[in-house]
Amino acid sequence: MTDPNTPELWDEIWRGGTSAEEHRRNVAREELSIRWHRIEERVRARFGGIEGLRVIEIGAGAGTNAAAMARRGASVTLLDYSPKALGKARELFEANGLEADFVEANALELPDEIRADFDIAMSFGLNEHFTGPERDGIFRAHLDALRDGGVAIASVPNARNAPYRASKWLAERTGRWKLGVEVPFSRRELEGICDRLGVTEPEFFGDSFAYSLQFVNPWAYVQRARGRPEKPRRRPERGTPLDERWSYATVVVMPRP
Repeated sequence: MTDPNTPELWDEIWRGGTSAEEHRRNVAREELSIRWHRIEERVRARFGGIEGLRVIEIGAGAGTNAAAMARRGASVTLLDYSPKALGKARELFEANGLEADFVEANALELPDEIRADFDIAMSFGLNEHFTGPERDGIFRAHLDALRDGGVAIASVPNARNAPYRASKWLAERTGRWKLGVEVPFSRRELEGICDRLGVTEPEFFGDSFAYSLQFVNPWAYVQRARGRPEKPRRRPERGTPLDERWSYATVVVMPRP
């Protein structure tokens, strides 16, 4: 049986130790990913740059992408309801010589000071942990955090990505799945959410299909099971034509209605 998502569950997930070098390596790895490249490209096109933008990462975990924004001059806030996750994020920012505001709160119950205050509200691996009415509600929370002209950016697992779906199915059947309720999104479902929330002209793009092959790579599976960190990425990740519809994650960009 899959455990429900609670602060206690995520406290346990984020409990392990991470060295300062690993924190620096994780940020560097994300900055070389095709997902970050595509996000940065769109943010710069929309806002003319990143420096000075107010950015919040919701359900931030360690805050890797918020750190990438901060490294480019954004003023960032990290929000999570797991104290252990926020502790990990503080470690990561300290290891990278960065500053941020940290808010312990439920994303579905945004504090008043968070609402209508940001140019960008983003999340990575958050929204798929919600079901029922909260499935729309978590996207609405992103939009509620935005000022006029802002955009929400959410990266979610892609229901069409076969390696991820196969790996998740096996982990659940063998009792190795530890990430609580997690339901991937189809492009059609995301379009329906945008329509219900009044978002016009959303944009969708994929991250990396090639990255998802790690889910069915036996050696990579063994390494993850042993808690070994991923190898550092030494050059920018390259995209492929498969990324658009078959990548591990779909990224949706939602302008504030």
